[in-house]
Amino acid sequence: MGFWAAFGQLVLLAILLGAVTTVIDSVLGVVGLGAMIKKIPVVGSNWTLIIAILMMAVLDFSPLTYWGITLDGWSGWMGYVGSGAIIYGMVPMKDAVISMISKGFRM
Repeated sequence: MGFWAAFGQLVLLAILLGAVTTVIDSVLGVVGLGAMIKKIPVVGSNWTLIIAILMMAVLDFSPLTYWGITLDGWSGWMGYVGSGAIIYGMVPMKDAVISMISKGFRM
């Protein structure tokens, strides 16, 4: 896998994170728990990061192997936290890529 394929993989996981966050927020809003969860001090401010970590735990996937970062030596939860944090950090890059594509690659 080349650099751009690995980069695209991270961007697609960031897009998936946005979709998963929207669905979970919608379901919690229907149930009536959304506002209550957002008011918890640590959880509310880091809600998207928590969802990213849970998403990587469910997928059981390490997107960092192209760069030689294997999370095999880490215990399960540390790999999930690391991968989730990296995917969460890719959200601004995803926004920049989508903005560039929507402008038609104008420079």
